[in-house]
Amino acid sequence: MAFVLKKVASYKWPVTVETPIDGGKFEKTTFDATFRKMSRSAFNNLVDEGDDALLDQILEGWDGVKDEDGKDVPFTQKTKEELCDDPYVVRALINAYSASVLGAPAKN
Repeated sequence: MAFVLKKVASYKWPVTVETPIDGGKFEKTTFDATFRKMSRSAFNNLVDEGDDALLDQILEGWDGVKDEDGKDVPFTQKTKEELCDDPYVVRALINAYSASVLGAPAKN
């Protein structure tokens, strides 16, 4: 199959959020983020602007984010801002996006 160079593309990627709980442990929860594929130069420029600018451009949606009542949280600019105000979610999103860009590590 031939590689098709697309200028703009989006893809879903799993995100694992580790939130501290009592006893010095972490609770792991997951959801799927929809990330926007971007050029290396655009990515590098956004990295220099900080996490907020990067997440504003790369995060286009999600599945599996629930509120405290177990209802789906719709993706809107407001809910995106609320989600990205959580430092554990920010770390998880950046780690997931980085993993999607870097690919799987080679096995020996």
